[in-house]
Amino acid sequence: MSFRRFFQTPSPQELLGKPAEHWLLRGVSHVALDWMRNYTHLETEGLEHIPRNGSAIVIPNHSGVMGWDAFVIQNEILKFGHRIPRTMSHNFWHSSEPFARWSQKLGYFPQDFKMAIRILRKRKVMVLFPEAEEGNFKPSTQMYQLQEFNPGFVSLAIMTKTPIIPACIIGAEETHLNLGTIDWTEKYIGAKIPIPLNLIPLPVQWKIIFMKPVHLDKYGKKEAKNIRFLEEAAANIRMRIQNRIHKELVHRGVFKFYQDG
Repeated sequence: MSFRRFFQTPSPQELLGKPAEHWLLRGVSHVALDWMRNYTHLETEGLEHIPRNGSAIVIPNHSGVMGWDAFVIQNEILKFGHRIPRTMSHNFWHSSEPFARWSQKLGYFPQDFKMAIRILRKRKVMVLFPEAEEGNFKPSTQMYQLQEFNPGFVSLAIMTKTPIIPACIIGAEETHLNLGTIDWTEKYIGAKIPIPLNLIPLPVQWKIIFMKPVHLDKYGKKEAKNIRFLEEAAANIRMRIQNRIHKELVHRGVFKFYQDG
């Protein structure tokens, strides 16, 4: 996704008038997500970094083909962080009225910079995956290799004086294995199609780590519009997440052969 595309303002129906419906988030979706939580023996660390009040932008790595990581991290913030997060999602899920309506009920909103500004100024918690589908749909041969971050979230943080909370999701990479993507579909439906090897999630243990907040309060409008500054700041946060992921994988023994070799 290009930086310019992130800043484009589509015209979906207004999603800010009402918060996401509790009955759906706490009902049908929670049954599935709680099952997923138990199935993966999910461990969560650092939830104390999610503020009880005020805005925050949670920036996780994205993987797993099926988008379970978005649902699971949202559920953790809602259930244990006691906040209803808003999650920026691909515009495909807002391209028709039925999709847009269900996405709204689940707390999702399109890639709309102005809408994101309004959400943060309402002191909400936002989840944003800066790798977008490039991270979610990457082939399993690139497992745990973070893709380039779209720097728009840095501009959002500066303009709204919102802390950035980097987050690591471990385990989603192995839950669904992916061969790659069918790219030509993007021309017709606005999205690439992944080629997963399995639709039933594999029983891999998950861990979500909310890292210490990054504050950019000292920067202003000049930096918020400086693409070079934004790219460097986004790359720095990406490196923090990547380094923490590597430490977690070494602890799991996934990279032990590097140390022994």
